[in-house]
Amino acid sequence: MIRVQAGMSTTRFCTLIDMPEQTWRRWQAKARAGGQPKGPWPQPARSSALALARRHALAHPAWGHRKVWARLRICGVRTSRRRVLRLMREHGLLSPRRVRQGKGISHDGRITTDAPDLVWGTDGTRVLTAEEGICWIFTAVDHYSCEVVGRHVCKRGDRFAALQPVSQGLLKHFGGVTADVGTTSSTRTSTFWPLCTCSGVLPSA
Repeated sequence: MIRVQAGMSTTRFCTLIDMPEQTWRRWQAKARAGGQPKGPWPQPARSSALALARRHALAHPAWGHRKVWARLRICGVRTSRRRVLRLMREHGLLSPRRVRQGKGISHDGRITTDAPDLVWGTDGTRVLTAEEGICWIFTAVDHYSCEVVGRHVCKRGDRFAALQPVSQGLLKHFGGVTADVGTTSSTRTSTFWPLCTCSGVLPSA
């Protein structure tokens, strides 16, 4: 329309907009025929990924796009995770979402207390050291004052190591507790009294 209104020839107009005249006439012919001047371009990667993604998604309805993407990689189709997600979303292949049933938790409570030594929190984590390699760090913290009541560092993070910070806190804040224990075989093992002693439980005289 601009060319016609300005009274330009096709050659002069193509020179002005720096476009080959052959390209302009090809686009013009497509537009007159009712088609798009450019595209649609072939998408071989998208087409091959879609076929396999559809097959795996229909065979395993509970799978998400990550598992389908991993399966495509095993089959030799190199494509991105986002492309698989986009293809599955466009064709309705995503697994159904789990909707929360009933009312959600209001979260109106609190973990802090009004006095110390009422609630302790304990947890462990693995750290990488320069000389010892992987080590475990267990701590116990008072929810009232955020005081670390016990800490324990070890190589093996088992249930006995996780109990050490709590045992330290019991010994530090409450002292020892005397226990009168019977003489059964289970209380005469080599691990019973060391564990009780670490927890602040002492044998009676």
